[in-house]
Amino acid sequence: KSLTAMVVFEEPLDINVDGVKFTGTNARFGSLGWVARDTSKPGRERNDGEECWVLQSHPDAAKELLKGKHEIDEIRQMAKDVLVGDFLKAIPHLGTGNDVVPPPIVTSIGHRWGAAFPIPSQEFIDMESQIIASKQFVAAGDYFGKLSGRIEGAYLSGRSAANEIIRLHDKTK
Repeated sequence: KSLTAMVVFEEPLDINVDGVKFTGTNARFGSLGWVARDTSKPGRERNDGEECWVLQSHPDAAKELLKGKHEIDEIRQMAKDVLVGDFLKAIPHLGTGNDVVPPPIVTSIGHRWGAAFPIPSQEFIDMESQIIASKQFVAAGDYFGKLSGRIEGAYLSGRSAANEIIRLHDKTK
């Protein structure tokens, strides 16, 4: 489980990073697990000068923050408040110095992401994808392989599945 938020700033932040992964052990970064400049992703550029950031909690922080919380509106508000607050405090440490002042926030929203950190069995860690040729079925994603829960794992799983499909197709020729 994870807490996620998106924050939109009036203008771009004056920091030279598009994404950062945090260990969850440095109090300077609070509950943050990773942050990404959403507008740096292909196809997500903006013409209005605003800049979007996606913020995700560290799994340990999410576990602690979610204790005793069950109401979705309360969780969303907490996710927004905690993650945006922690990100604002972290910004000076991500930039060129402590004098980085974030621009005004246009909007922000919080979300509880229940499937953010998959916990696969050893069976799925040992395979990069799953092909059931007799049923014309392929499964791929960040649930498979040794990089579970990471975009790199999803990419490698997708490549593995594609290679298996090509191999099976070539066998039928």
